[in-house]
This record gives sequence, structure tokens and C-alpha cells, in this order.
Amino acid sequence: VEVDGLGTLNVDTAYGGDSFVIVDAAALGFALSEDEAHDIARLGVRITNAANEQLGFTHPDNPDWTHISFCLFAGAVQQGPQGLETGAAVAIQPGKVDRSPTGTALSARMAVLQARGRMAVGERLTARSIIGSTFTGTILGETTVGNLAAIRPEISGRGWITGTHQHMLDPSDPWPEGYRLSDTWGAR
Repeated sequence: VEVDGLGTLNVDTAYGGDSFVIVDAAALGFALSEDEAHDIARLGVRITNAANEQLGFTHPDNPDWTHISFCLFAGAVQQGPQGLETGAAVAIQPGKVDRSPTGTALSARMAVLQARGRMAVGERLTARSIIGSTFTGTILGETTVGNLAAIRPEISGRGWITGTHQHMLDPSDPWPEGYRLSDTWGAR
């Protein structure tokens, strides 16, 4: 992928419940530390946009899924006491970094590692986010999605409730089943 100001980047694309462009964090000069969050967020949006423009994405079973959602800055994979370990930072449009390594990113990363022969069925990978939260993934088996090789991942981790939401429907609401517009999230 050609990224303005960076030149050519080698990337992977993968789907793990959402679509990702995956870049080597160290090759871009990132140690995946908290003080890099602003730069990771801004660059991740640029990389995601470039990947969408130049590579595109097509889900093999969902013809409506035609975009890359996120950029995963992937750390080096190392052997740890409980299995493989890595760092991860997920950049989200319009320019944020997720507090978790995200289960979908971990699933996508394991699929890429398995396709490259670096991870096998039964192996575990623990991803540590930019703030130190962790998710652990295990490849339970192999499968196919459409005509593509895929994995069956299992993800474990911990989340915390950050809010409670109450949804109500006014009987006079003329759109009780909602409405559809083009995406407006992050519009300025």
C-alpha cells in the first residue's frame, strides 16, 4: 500500500469478525507504548483509507462488506510462558486507539499467523494493548469461509461495564423500526 509521506508499506488484510489492515508496528517505528497513541491513531486512519482505496476488501459470504474497518499495529510475536505473546494497537476511524487489543483483531492476526505457518491448531496467542489490557486467543480448528481457508478462534479476556443504556419507543414515533442513512459517524 502506498501511504502519502511514508511510501510503500507491506500489509496483510484479514477478517476476524471485522476487517483489518495489519501493519508491522516496529517497521513503522512504534514500540506500542501509551505515549504513541496520538500518532498511531492518526497514521492508522491514513493506512486504513489507503488500503480501502488501493486494495479494497470483499467478504466471501457477505457481499455488503466491502471495506476495511480498522488498522492493527502488530507487535513482534514471541514465545512466552503461556504460549505466544504480542503487542497490539487498533486504530479506529475517525482517529482513536482502542483500549483493548480487540477480539476481532486477535482473531484476524491468528488467521494470518496460521496461514503463514507460524501458529497451529491448539496454540495460544496473548495480545497486550497499548494500555496493558490483554486478550488470549486459541485456534480451535480450521474451516472455510466461502472458498477461503479460515480458523475457528476462541477469545478470552476481561471487560468492564462502562455504562447502562435504556432504550424506549414512543408510541407516536413515525420511525419505530429505525431508519437508514449513509454512515455519519465521525462526520465533521
